[in-house]
Amino acid sequence: MPVKTNINKTMNEIVKKNGVNFGVIMGVISIIAYTIMYALDITLFVNIWVGITLFLINIVIGIVAVAKAKKGLLGFISFKDAFTVFFITMAIGSLMGALYMLVLFNFIDPAAKATITESAIEMTVKFMQQAGSKTADIAKTVKDMRETDNFAPLSMIKSYFGGLLMYTIIGLIVAAAMKKNNEVFN
Repeated sequence: MPVKTNINKTMNEIVKKNGVNFGVIMGVISIIAYTIMYALDITLFVNIWVGITLFLINIVIGIVAVAKAKKGLLGFISFKDAFTVFFITMAIGSLMGALYMLVLFNFIDPAAKATITESAIEMTVKFMQQAGSKTADIAKTVKDMRETDNFAPLSMIKSYFGGLLMYTIIGLIVAAAMKKNNEVFN
């Protein structure tokens, strides 16, 4: 029995280590990307393609974290361990990015929030007009957007957990796809 306990302990260490390491990598990449976006063109924060690209990069980092953990576990990984690696990676990486944006837009350059909000409003109005929305609906949406501070601490917390929920669903799919049980240790 002690051999199985030691193996399980080692497996847990590999899972957690990979999750933390790749979470920090994801966080650093997010911070670098946000810094570049901030320096080059603040309106990139509302660009749908930039958002999709960053989202996909994060998913790839999570998948690589699971694959690396699986390799460290000699090609075997349980559903739980695969999900745990993915979740830890997303939780840490997303938290680092969210904290960076919280500091950037609330303490370093709070005026940048207005620029981002106006860019988001322009994009939304254009989209709603193309979709044939009523003028009153567009006006209400613009009013609501102007009254909402998406970079306030409470908004950032809600956004973090909303994103984490989405990553959790993706993590379940990744874990199901990557699991490979070793019957000897189960």
